[in-house]
Amino acid sequence: MAELDSFTRARLERIAERAVGDAGVAGVLPTRLEEVQRAAGIGARHDIAALPEQVATPGRELLGALWFERREVYVDLAQPEPRRRFTDAHEAMHALCPWHEAVLREDTEAELFRDTTLAIEAEANFGAGLLIFQGRRFAERLAEAPRDMATALALAGEHGASRQATLHQFAEHHPAPVALLAIGRFPQRDGSLPVWRTVASPAFRRRFGRVRGDLSPGRCASWSRPRGASPPPPPPDWRSRTAPARSASGPPRRTTTGGRSSCWSPARASGARRAGPCRTRCAAARRRARTPSAP
Repeated sequence: MAELDSFTRARLERIAERAVGDAGVAGVLPTRLEEVQRAAGIGARHDIAALPEQVATPGRELLGALWFERREVYVDLAQPEPRRRFTDAHEAMHALCPWHEAVLREDTEAELFRDTTLAIEAEANFGAGLLIFQGRRFAERLAEAPRDMATALALAGEHGASRQATLHQFAEHHPAPVALLAIGRFPQRDGSLPVWRTVASPAFRRRFGRVRGDLSPGRCASWSRPRGASPPPPPPDWRSRTAPARSASGPPRRTTTGGRSSCWSPARASGARRAGPCRTRCAAARRRARTPSAP
């Protein structure tokens, strides 16, 4: 997925906040997106079936389109309401961003609801979330609410959003260190589970760095430390999957998790590569365990 830099994110946040204010819907939930589109200069909204054939790109199954010249938006009204609202917000962001202007802006399911490598679509998706969840107001609500799955799912109904989108926003904008991993159910050939998407709050990235998908049996997700930062201790709920509570200065010990052996050491807990002596001692311990003791 295209990564938005801090300058672009801040710019989109200002644009979305101004649009919500101009539409008079700040603090109104769910956000009245028709008012936001009107504030963005969109004069008409039609079903996608009404998009003229002479301007539509052949062979594309469209969910939304914005005709800049006519300031008209086209949306597939047969979609479930949460997806339709996201499409409306996505097209409104295209209209609000002057550098997105073109004769016609078309959007398929891949550009709206899947990871996209196109920066212009990533910007519209990010901005759509800001319009639906109202940016900083959502973060302020999260700071006062319990940090659990039930809270995120309850907020989905209040904002007229899907559960998937709400969980994404919950992790991305939470003021506390929070991360979300979307994990596949079926193991790959090497036994690991695929990690389809990772989302982390700014506080999480400052403390732990970027999350990397690594969910092999007997191991937990890893993270890369920010440059120049001292190695923080791993979150307790992650470390407890590979070793019980213990002194960080003690010798490495072999533990068993999920039917497989793994070696825990302070260096490994901080994300560093395991040292050779640790592996040697663990191998020696396994040999001693297999050798019968003398009578």
